[in-house]
Amino acid sequence: MKSCVVTGATGFIGRHVVPRLLDQGWQVIAVSRNAGPSFSNHDKLIHVSLDLHDPGSVGDFFKNHRPTNLIHLAWEATPGKFWHSLENFRWISASALMLDAFVRQGGKKAVLAGSCAEYKWENKPLHEDSSPLKATTYYSASKLAFKGLAGLIAKDIDLVWARIFFPYGPDEDESKLVSYIFREISAGRQPQFQNPGRAVDLIHVEDVAIVLEKLAASDAAGTFNICSGKAVLPGEIALECARALKRPRLEENLKVHLIKTLADVSVFGSREKIAKILGKPEPISLTTGFRTYQSRIGRNKRTVT
Repeated sequence: MKSCVVTGATGFIGRHVVPRLLDQGWQVIAVSRNAGPSFSNHDKLIHVSLDLHDPGSVGDFFKNHRPTNLIHLAWEATPGKFWHSLENFRWISASALMLDAFVRQGGKKAVLAGSCAEYKWENKPLHEDSSPLKATTYYSASKLAFKGLAGLIAKDIDLVWARIFFPYGPDEDESKLVSYIFREISAGRQPQFQNPGRAVDLIHVEDVAIVLEKLAASDAAGTFNICSGKAVLPGEIALECARALKRPRLEENLKVHLIKTLADVSVFGSREKIAKILGKPEPISLTTGFRTYQSRIGRNKRTVT
């Protein structure tokens, strides 16, 4: 039976990847700093506490478990700080040593999380094998550095570099853009944006989990975008949210503001390569995505009038 290690298993994306793998019949070894009760009991799930910055412990872990597959999600991800955090440098070496241990113990397939931040952002579709790259932060530079190392370390196994665009979902950090918009709209307030003209490619976290599992299960190798293929302005996101929450006054106000807003930056990926793996299913729409946020309404402290 194939077994898959998921690092960063209790993070925003990992919390969705683990149950997706289990639903597809995988034996899963969920790795995080703490092995508390983060997942429901499952006979094919082991949850292990492991410090990925401890090479000795990492080596022992892979020697003991010998997984066939790896999905590596763990990295510095503190909201608002990860872009220029020095922790990014530590994750290059920790990830390289971990990948080496995986390969040495017979690992067959590794799926590593990259980022759309590795690209030079242009107002046209970003293609995995032809669009220019331009690191502008410690985070993006560190991801690119690890990608180069990974290509050497895992040259004899199947290796996937998954460039994830802008994931969103109801259990994301409340400081994230979509959560901020949902909170403001549900409270009857019109959101204010620092970058109203920056359109981004949003991809629901459930879609991210589906794609990562498909990549792990397939014979695919190389670089793949995990994206929706469409860029949306903050105002467009807010308008969709207002419609979903039935806030007609806000909806009309947002329409007026959108008429005056032009996209000065548009960041979106091409889905051509990943469509061949997925069989071309449509990603979750914003309308459907906002429905997954409904449980947050009860947590709002202000009363909507």
